[in-house]
Amino acid sequence: MSKRIFSFELEGKTVLGFDTGANAQAFAQAKLAQFITQQGSIVFPNGKVEAWQSEGTAERVRAESIPAESVTIAVWGPSFPGEPLAGLINDPGRRDEALDAVRFWLKARMLIEENPGSAKEPPFPGPAGALIVTRASYEMSPGARQGPYPIGTVFFPPSRLLKRSLEAEGSALEAERWAHPDLRGSGGISFSAGAMLYGIFCKAPPFFRDNADEQRQDIREGVFTPPNLAAPGLDPEMSEIINAAISRASETERRPAPELIADLLGPPASKPASSWIKPLGDEELSKILAEREQYGKKKALAVKTRRFVIRNTAIIAVSLIVLVVILLSVQGAFRRRAELPTTRGMSPIEVAEAYYGAFGELDHGMMEACVTGRAGRADIDTVINLFVLSRVRQAYEMAHDSFFSAQDWIDAGSPATDSIVFGITDLAVKALSENSIEAILEADYMLWMPSAQVSEEYDAQPIGMTTRDRLELVFEKNAWRISGIDRAVSRE
Repeated sequence: MSKRIFSFELEGKTVLGFDTGANAQAFAQAKLAQFITQQGSIVFPNGKVEAWQSEGTAERVRAESIPAESVTIAVWGPSFPGEPLAGLINDPGRRDEALDAVRFWLKARMLIEENPGSAKEPPFPGPAGALIVTRASYEMSPGARQGPYPIGTVFFPPSRLLKRSLEAEGSALEAERWAHPDLRGSGGISFSAGAMLYGIFCKAPPFFRDNADEQRQDIREGVFTPPNLAAPGLDPEMSEIINAAISRASETERRPAPELIADLLGPPASKPASSWIKPLGDEELSKILAEREQYGKKKALAVKTRRFVIRNTAIIAVSLIVLVVILLSVQGAFRRRAELPTTRGMSPIEVAEAYYGAFGELDHGMMEACVTGRAGRADIDTVINLFVLSRVRQAYEMAHDSFFSAQDWIDAGSPATDSIVFGITDLAVKALSENSIEAILEADYMLWMPSAQVSEEYDAQPIGMTTRDRLELVFEKNAWRISGIDRAVSRE
């Protein structure tokens, strides 16, 4: 049987016990006495369903050396001469018996599913939730002589009582590998039937992990070696139905119904397990084994990558957003750089005219394009400050004309104004010397400044200053640029 599910003698009769793993005190505190009221179901090969009722509790003493507080309580009921179906599935030496057991189990589970009133609660899922009468258990168990349970009779113990015993035994992980954690009803039946058939023909469970969470994840994602690779020579139809039963079903590929699996298997003893396996030659076998190894490597990499992405979705999403922001910033920087003013193609005199013309436009970008190094820094800072000041005044004073270029102001007749007036008029530029890499120019002009530069009052008339600059230019990076400005100013 098992360590926690066992037959024992009680008051002169054989009974079936389920060890809860709890001592008397823990049993009472956890209110485990409720297990006594639970029912199981016994399904006979002819379709008859009979209830199995727990009848009481008994102390289980395994050795005299065990302290009294370590003695566990078992819930017991009528004897049943069967063996755990899961153990039979795991025994490669009993494949034909196991195959018949699946046939009986499948029929019994469908019967209970079709008649929910025959069981007060659904059976524990998978083969761990059933005991079945096999020829060996029928002949060896004394219980066989106490009850009319023919070979193929399936016993589904009370679900919660069985779960408690499996957990106390430490075999819950083994029990879970044959059942889907999310499927109930016909879907859960088909999955468990497919998993058992996989175990019989492939001689190993489809899902096998030492960690419960990883095992459940494998089951949910359908991570297993295909049966045609795990069992070389397996009948294609059998391989296909097993694969469909335990795979991660989609809307287009639904899990096969239990009836379809039962029809393929046929009645008990109708077809031995060996008849589903085709003998293969060495060459064909080697080819399949090589394919299996290659599949295992690819599948492991795909699963590892997918789970890494799932575990780190938030980090990856943030990283992608940051990457996009960086790329857009870099792209914007390149675009802005490409859109910056340039003096390429200009002569030295044209560069000087562009520089002084930018005064009246408050275009510090053009001014910066015309110079190199620290040349013109004071002029550029003045233009930047006036640009900001004009925008602030426009915003707070609701002034539409907060700035006048000096030339526009002169052309308008030099009226009295509260606006900022700044710029250059009467510009005259001439070359003093020039070669392929250097040039010296002279620029004469009138520089108009806001009176606030002197009086801090913007309502006063602007001040004009007669100015002469000696400009030094250099040819670098395929463009002329002003490298030095020597200025002489006289008040108008």
